Amino acid sequence: MKKLRLTYFVLFLLLFFSILLSLGYGKGFKELFNGLLGNDGFAFVLKKIRIPRTILALFIGGSLSISGATLQSILRNNLAEPYTLGISGGASFGITLSVILGLNNKIGSFANPLMGFLGAMCSTYIVFLLSRRRFFDANNMVLFGIVISLIFSSLVFFLFSISDPDRMHGVILWLMGDLSGFEIEQAFFFIPVFLISAAILFYFNKELDVLTLGHEKARYVGVNPDVMYKLFFTVTSVLTGICVSIAGIIGFVGLIVPHILKIFLGTGSKHILFTSYLLGASFLTLSDTFSRYILYPVELPVGVFTGISGGIILLILLLKR
Repeated sequence: MKKLRLTYFVLFLLLFFSILLSLGYGKGFKELFNGLLGNDGFAFVLKKIRIPRTILALFIGGSLSISGATLQSILRNNLAEPYTLGISGGASFGITLSVILGLNNKIGSFANPLMGFLGAMCSTYIVFLLSRRRFFDANNMVLFGIVISLIFSSLVFFLFSISDPDRMHGVILWLMGDLSGFEIEQAFFFIPVFLISAAILFYFNKELDVLTLGHEKARYVGVNPDVMYKLFFTVTSVLTGICVSIAGIIGFVGLIVPHILKIFLGTGSKHILFTSYLLGASFLTLSDTFSRYILYPVELPVGVFTGISGGIILLILLLKR
């Protein structure tokens, strides 16, 4: 219990530090405080750039982490992640199609995220139908997800090859993971989806623990594994689909965060989910801050930074274990 309390204290402290660093990098506390309350040039930067990006990083980092923790539990595979089920491939196809058709100019700023989300849901539904024929076997679900993701990724490359390269620059940036395109007006639509989906996962954390024991034992203790698999599959897909449609493919957050916490805390979905959300939000917020300033004035896509840092961390953990 003491170890758990210390973990929560450290994670809340890390989250607070990451928010301060993201909002006030290069400024003092007094300047940050005045900027939050004032109307000067720094206040404009805060309200139009830094605050929206910080909010987005907090929600997406936490959402990817709890999605990864959920999938690692139901698939009984510590190397599973939100993109395992083909979500990234479908979202990439939807975004690319939207750019080629010019839907952003016809519909508005919601066109690309909407098409990305629809593409993610399309690939997820295909994996769901295929997995149902194999009674949601964990190994088959992973294989189906990989195959569907490869098919959609190939379709994206096909669209790239027949399209104007100048129009594809934005898609390439999005594929690398980017938080710069988020507008604060979109938050009123996306944040409720994040909160509702996360609340469902937190509420059914006990059922998630039971599913890690297998179908037969889950039924023995009174949990319907078929219903719960569908629920967790759907919620994590919606949550990840929203994340990918807004910010692109940000790798390793949903894989490395729950993996680290399970090493320190062991199993138990309730605390793994809560701590994963805290650490994932902090990790992506810090990653976004470093990616903005590490090569200043050039801004590095946050997905590149998380991919490099997350990959190094995972290699170290695997070698030590």
